[in-house]
Amino acid sequence: MYRNADQLHDGEILKGYDICIVGAGAAGISMAQRLLGTSQKVLLVSSGLETDVGRPSPVRESIYEGTVGAFLQKVDPTFLTRSRLRMYGGTTNHFGYWARPLDEADLKPRPGYRDAQWPIDMAELNRYYPDANATGDYGPFNYDDIEFWANALGGRPFPPLPGDALENAIFHSQPDYNIHDFQLHYGPQLKAAPESKLTVLFNANILEVKSTDGKDHVTGLACATIGNDGKRGISFGVEARAYVLAQGGIEPVRLLKLSGSLGDNARGLLGRGFMVHPLITNAATVRFSQPVDMLVRNFFSERQVRIADPANANEEHQPVFAAVYHPEELLDYYIFNAWGILAPTPSTMDTERIGNFRIMLGFSSDRTRANVNVNWEQVPNENSAITLDQNRTDPVFRQPVARLDWNLLKPDKDTVRKAMNLCWSYLQPRGAIDFQMITDLSTDNPTQWTFPPNSGALMTGDHHMGALRMSKTAEDGIVNPDLRLHGVDNLYIAGCGVFPTSGYANPTLTLVALALRLADHLNGIHA
Repeated sequence: MYRNADQLHDGEILKGYDICIVGAGAAGISMAQRLLGTSQKVLLVSSGLETDVGRPSPVRESIYEGTVGAFLQKVDPTFLTRSRLRMYGGTTNHFGYWARPLDEADLKPRPGYRDAQWPIDMAELNRYYPDANATGDYGPFNYDDIEFWANALGGRPFPPLPGDALENAIFHSQPDYNIHDFQLHYGPQLKAAPESKLTVLFNANILEVKSTDGKDHVTGLACATIGNDGKRGISFGVEARAYVLAQGGIEPVRLLKLSGSLGDNARGLLGRGFMVHPLITNAATVRFSQPVDMLVRNFFSERQVRIADPANANEEHQPVFAAVYHPEELLDYYIFNAWGILAPTPSTMDTERIGNFRIMLGFSSDRTRANVNVNWEQVPNENSAITLDQNRTDPVFRQPVARLDWNLLKPDKDTVRKAMNLCWSYLQPRGAIDFQMITDLSTDNPTQWTFPPNSGALMTGDHHMGALRMSKTAEDGIVNPDLRLHGVDNLYIAGCGVFPTSGYANPTLTLVALALRLADHLNGIHA
């Protein structure tokens, strides 16, 4: 059911819930939908409103305004509000749901590049990836079947050559906002749920996580509404058996720090290791001696695909190319976009001692030139951190805002520089005759890049990872493999803030898989 916190009495305490999920974006909504079929009584807390779509109100978004460090000021000074949406559905309101699973190599340490690794393996993620894939209506979970997707795209990749350092990979996206806006996709189910199963509480803003004196058990949440005048409204509380912070990769850190640095470890890692996917959309241009085969261009271009379910259980999904004469026929297919990219092989990453990366090729209309778009795995850096700015408060609740000091290291420059060299080496025997760098990678200094508004500028992918890292031990991170804070027995984190490493793939598919896994874990605990 849907309920608005404005209907509560000032000072009221909401009780009787098994699980309280704070945040109604991709992670929170995925968990709530998963738990509908269980015996758990769930409260899903949203700072937004039932009517939210597109953009949040300026008042709500102002709570996300914070301060940034000198490097981020050069790259993306409005990052804290540009890349986050404080509303129902969260950032699913402004993304196209680019989807791809992590690679197995992303979960393992990479000697000479990074020691960080995941405390769970690929088999564990693969238990939940298919269900996560279904949230985008993507049909078969077979991203590694290049032949299948080449056929679906009406194309083919460049022919393989002995000793290739790069390989092909597939991305999906879902342009239909009725699917990629999670509150539109799953809202009717959540609204129709009985109060005994699920309540979505709107206009509910969490100000503090209350805990025992030893900070090892959460006793409740201190909350408030935003009044019609844009100021703090009524105060209320929430009490549950277990709590999940699913507010993205930045706001949970701020909330835990506002709650006395709840969940921090002896090394002070709470908020440290923040990562995004560094991005250069026009890093270089490549010119070919003759037009590139149209089929190759099709493979590397984002194109709509239609996929049909198999006719029999033992058969495979099939791409559909037949003309559609009646709109209702489209209901029989999975419809989304897909395209091919280039990425390093695992042996290339090991040999070169670099991070994972992806290269997208944007071909010109005459097929003789292509733009090179690259993003990559940022090396974990504890000096890339989220803190509180005690000198500035948000305009609604008057709490200290988040300060983000995002920083890169020399290995990041090494990764993108080698990525460009590998791209040129890959394309040269395939007809490329000229490769012109646009971005400036001439120095090893990790603070010197091409900055906006110049062409070839470094940009920030809108993926907030790493500041709440998952680890086997409390010494090495903030949450354990079950996503529970190491030192707090009933508080969990859902979202890509728990990623110990980032790979190059957009994180939503993985964060949804982890959210579904957490939902199953909590259901098992409280069964």
